[in-house]
Amino acid sequence: MPSSTLIVYEPLGSFRERQDYWEDYVKYYEKYWGGPTSPFGMWFGNEYSAFKKSIANHLGIEINEVDDCLFMKDGSGEYFIAPTNNTDNIFSSENVVPLEWFILVAEDERKNFYSHWGFNSIHYDSNLLSSIKRLDDARNILEGNINSDDSRGNALSSFLGELLLSINHLDNLLSGFDDKSFLILNYGDICSNIHLYTLKNENSVFDIKNILYLVSQNSIEEAGLNLKLFFQKWDDIRDKCMGVSDEGLIQ
Repeated sequence: MPSSTLIVYEPLGSFRERQDYWEDYVKYYEKYWGGPTSPFGMWFGNEYSAFKKSIANHLGIEINEVDDCLFMKDGSGEYFIAPTNNTDNIFSSENVVPLEWFILVAEDERKNFYSHWGFNSIHYDSNLLSSIKRLDDARNILEGNINSDDSRGNALSSFLGELLLSINHLDNLLSGFDDKSFLILNYGDICSNIHLYTLKNENSVFDIKNILYLVSQNSIEEAGLNLKLFFQKWDDIRDKCMGVSDEGLIQ
């Protein structure tokens, strides 16, 4: 199934128990491939098995003992890593990008690129503290308007309550990471199910920001209409990811 990912890169030094291992890993990887890893790359042929054998020899361990990670560097050369052998730093979602993930990033943090899968892809880079502040701002808007006279009893009110729960859950997940961490929201291969002509105009980050703004202004009817359009867009994307057409499942 097509999936999106949310990746948290923590400072290498925050992995104290395995700091020496990860430092050896990233430096060898960078020398072997000529640069850091990428969450948007892919292995071809026997590239991965050859690398695993080579780095195992370098580290003096068995191949099955090699743990991998994604990593990046900041402007000062400090390494930030996201181990791939567990799900602590990497979250994924099949067929859609969870709505609350869009709150974590800003429009000017977007990057587009042509991926190995053969389509344009979208990802956003941010830092963890900025992302958590955006969650706090959204929470304040929701808590201040969820029980307003205009929204009470409205279908939008139920959604706002569910979104508040999702924001609190996401905030709890992110609160355990080092404050210096970086965060990447990647649409991944979901982009292959968004028409090429509309992909460049896909801006769900703005859509959610605008809906929250309308809620903060107590423009409940307009917020509800925008939310309906947002869900329709992502329902269509999800159906395409699942291979569903108007006639039913595509065989």
